[in-house]
Amino acid sequence: MEDRRELIEQKYGFQVKNQYRARGAILFDTKDGPLLLREKMKLTGHFEWENEVKEHLRERGMTLLDFAVKNVDGEYLTEAEDGTKYVLYRWFFGEECDCKNVTTIRLMAENLGQLHSSLQNFYEEPVLLQQPLLSRYDKHNREMKHVYGYMRGKKKKTEFERYAMQCFPNFYERAMQVRSQLSENLYYKEHSGQTKDVCHGEYNYHNLLLTKSGLATTNFEHAAPGMQLLDMAYFMRKVMEKNKWQVEKGVVLWNGYCEGAGCSKKELEFLITILSYPIKYWKLLNQYINSKKTWISNKSMEKLKAVCEQEDSKDKFLQQMRTFTLGTSQKA
Repeated sequence: MEDRRELIEQKYGFQVKNQYRARGAILFDTKDGPLLLREKMKLTGHFEWENEVKEHLRERGMTLLDFAVKNVDGEYLTEAEDGTKYVLYRWFFGEECDCKNVTTIRLMAENLGQLHSSLQNFYEEPVLLQQPLLSRYDKHNREMKHVYGYMRGKKKKTEFERYAMQCFPNFYERAMQVRSQLSENLYYKEHSGQTKDVCHGEYNYHNLLLTKSGLATTNFEHAAPGMQLLDMAYFMRKVMEKNKWQVEKGVVLWNGYCEGAGCSKKELEFLITILSYPIKYWKLLNQYINSKKTWISNKSMEKLKAVCEQEDSKDKFLQQMRTFTLGTSQKA
């Protein structure tokens, strides 16, 4: 771990007491509180906008947020002597959330609901959405079919390839069904063209910290105008995969989200449709075709088996979702 104390003290003016290794970053304990230094390549304009989003949230009661810090030159990006560029964030001492703990699941879901509620109508005028979800799914479906054709044409097949081919008919049929359902979905028709809302972009338990003061929400680098329920679908899938699609955990998660954001029947139907898409299977095939196809890691094989083996549990969960109530904060 490189020592970046001098960078923090000279470029930002903070007095460092200690530094620690963190996930892809360096955590500093300073007299002004914890700070996190991350290597970054994004344009500085994004950090200014991120902070505007976080200030908007802070004004609405969400105070535990990782604001980017400007250096002594008034810039967000700081270049070290070796040319590496960094961004410094206000940070927190806390623990990563346990996504199998019911109380924590509820807390994370309520937090997402509050975040979404606070970021609705962030823009005064609607913003056009650049990449329609239907177009994305069409691309994914073509890619899955292409990879399957490549595998089928190989004379000698690896275990990964044989297993992926075995699962393909079910997943591809599901993908085409979801594409068809999405094209007729009322919520999608109403929200897919433009929006005034902002999404977190990567809301998951890795980007949440349990602190003594509450739940801290971090890593807004993928935040953007968009359909907020895609945040919820991503978060729900991550949590439910860890819990093998246990219905009880899903109920807790859904109820927590509705408490913060309010929910409608149209939103529930949209969420079920999005969760039905075999995104994890597509991702594994995409990683395979873009890698050295002659060697597949054991981890990729384990992930593929888990995706295929959890499909029945996932189907049962999605069927149960149709019976979910809309909580006390129902939308029309």
